[in-house]
Amino acid sequence: MPRPQRPAWRWAIFPPFILLSGCTSYEPAPLRPGEILRDLERVGLQDVTRGLPRPHGSFDPADGLTLVEAAAAAVQLNPRLTALRTEVAVSEAQLVEAGLLPDIVIGWEAGNNIADFITEGKSSANGYIAGASLEWPVPRPGEIDAKEGVARADIAGARGRVLAAEWGLVREVHEAYARLLVARSRVEQTQQLTSIAERSQEYLQRARSLGAATALDENLARIAAKTAQADVVRAQADELQARQALNGLLGLRPGYEWTPQTTLDQLLTPTALGTRDADALVRLALDRRPDLLETLAEYQRAEEALRLEIARQWPQISIGTGLSITLPIFSRFNQPAVRTAERARAATGRRLTVAVQQVRQEVHAALTEYLQAERLRQLFQDEVEPALVESLRLNEQAFNAREVTPLQILTSQQQVIETRARALEARERWVVARLRLQAATGDLLPELLTRFPTRDEDGEGESE
Repeated sequence: MPRPQRPAWRWAIFPPFILLSGCTSYEPAPLRPGEILRDLERVGLQDVTRGLPRPHGSFDPADGLTLVEAAAAAVQLNPRLTALRTEVAVSEAQLVEAGLLPDIVIGWEAGNNIADFITEGKSSANGYIAGASLEWPVPRPGEIDAKEGVARADIAGARGRVLAAEWGLVREVHEAYARLLVARSRVEQTQQLTSIAERSQEYLQRARSLGAATALDENLARIAAKTAQADVVRAQADELQARQALNGLLGLRPGYEWTPQTTLDQLLTPTALGTRDADALVRLALDRRPDLLETLAEYQRAEEALRLEIARQWPQISIGTGLSITLPIFSRFNQPAVRTAERARAATGRRLTVAVQQVRQEVHAALTEYLQAERLRQLFQDEVEPALVESLRLNEQAFNAREVTPLQILTSQQQVIETRARALEARERWVVARLRLQAATGDLLPELLTRFPTRDEDGEGESE
């Protein structure tokens, strides 16, 4: 007894069913600014304890942060760095896409069945089978390798952006930390100067009651005392703004309270970089600065893109139930695209030249700024500060001996206020100049670098 024939359409829907069984369904993931803000408000220094490298792994977030710990916290918690690291994952996923072979094309031609209906008034299974087609575009020589090369360059560029952002963030954290310490010192300084101004005012009040000072002298002393009090208010506002700016870099809420463990005196340590030749520092910067990695990756991507366009100049062959060849005649064998890629590579090379020139300029400028700031700091430290201390001592003796005139009191007081302020500004300028020199030469790098996976020759992933 002959076996009954099954309809051909059942076999037609079987392969699509297999393909659709491996698909992913869409799941929405809505974001709401209010929820994001609540998550940001919960971020604290307790989140930094995980992953700190030795010897910082045992630090207690309750006792505050040193300068190095603050930089490490920023590398972990800063939202901008988190977003950049996510972009690296996107580039790594694109590498998988680049290495895939072209998909198989399955088709069915209805011409045979139509011809059967026209000529014989019916169709047969042979017409359905003859109409089936299968086609696979064969990759051109070197095309897959070039695509993967472009993807790897994109990954290197994304990683370079992360490392450059970490390097820039560490520099910003160091400068913001130093400015916070300077602001705290300015508050203490202005409070001390306020005490001096108030003491001068009290002295002139007594002197006026004894007829040794005029009402104008007393009023000038009162103005000086109130101005000093206003300076305290302004210094406290500057300290609050400096703390908020540093908390923003650390990824903490603006009002987050913590205690700096590094003092301003600890930052006033000269660097050996200031004694080296500028050209040697430039060569050192070219070897160590991570911001150059992104530009180098861009050039490598241009190289791989050119290789890809050269691979695409060959005809496209497709094999399967038939054989077809796509001749790139009208595209001029992809020569316009090749010339475009060549010019893009040349332009990227020029950008790399610009980046190297900028590094050289930054190093020379940072070294000049540091040396000038060092001279100014030494002047205040070796000459101005001893003279100021002596002035305060003589002023104290004059107070006790009642041998000082109102004009001398006000003049000495104003001199102390102005000199102390300039000395603190000189210290701040020196610290910032030293940090910028260290950053420009690549000497100031984060303690916590992002560890990206690497691939060995066998393609197995490993950690750096």
